[in-house]
Amino acid sequence: MEILKEYADFLLSKGFSKNTRDAYLSDVEKYLNFCGKDFENQDKLRTYIRSLSQYLSPRSSARTISSLRSFYNFLLLRKKVKKDLTVMLTLPKLPPSLPKFLTWEEIEKLMNAPDTEKPEGLRDRAMLELLYATGMRASEIINLKEEDVNIEDRYVRVIGKGEKERIIPFSKRARLWVEEYLKKGKSLICKKYTPYLFITKRCKPMTRQALWMKIKEYGNMAGIREKIWPHVLRHTFATHMLEGGADLRVIQMMLGHASITTTQVYTHIDIQRLRRIYDKFHPRS
Repeated sequence: MEILKEYADFLLSKGFSKNTRDAYLSDVEKYLNFCGKDFENQDKLRTYIRSLSQYLSPRSSARTISSLRSFYNFLLLRKKVKKDLTVMLTLPKLPPSLPKFLTWEEIEKLMNAPDTEKPEGLRDRAMLELLYATGMRASEIINLKEEDVNIEDRYVRVIGKGEKERIIPFSKRARLWVEEYLKKGKSLICKKYTPYLFITKRCKPMTRQALWMKIKEYGNMAGIREKIWPHVLRHTFATHMLEGGADLRVIQMMLGHASITTTQVYTHIDIQRLRRIYDKFHPRS
């Protein structure tokens, strides 16, 4: 569908991440299958939105409305519609969603799960340590190159959403395992040169799916009951930094959040933790 291709180019020009582009395109394609090219029919749009509630969660419905708002913004800019029909739409009320994170004990068990006697285990230990030490996104760590890592001064250079660059320091422990991996692991996994830091036997960077599967596997090995994925380590990094007394603005910079309001969700986690401690120890709680 030609309009969908044009919209895909529009999203790319706006600097949206691949995941966001894919989600928006999927939502808009479903809407186009429903309405055809009748973009200015308010009744059709309302009928479509009402139908979402029958099979989508409030969160998924809200995401679809966001996708359609972006699509109508594109249509307006391209003069394919005279007005934005989505201004009449209201987002469903969403329950507060607090990020899942691991305890200190769970992190320790997760880090110790890889078999570091094997090259792949060294790679995975270094990758887990760096994820937890920096709060990088999955897409950021799999695209990391050796030249992006300053081992001596302990920082990584990351290109995040919207091609924005940021510098993130990392721990001495993470440095130790990255050094071990570079000395004893990477060259045994792949004999030829590749600029990427974390690679497979095919000498290519690890895929998002492979990273997800690895973390899930190590989570099971560590005895962590709930499912975990790469973003859980990002949430854990932020939560533990806040618990340790880090300033919220500093955490925002390291995570690469455009707005401080995105980072503020971690203050709710910390408040919940404080309340649990209060209820446990205060004599009149």
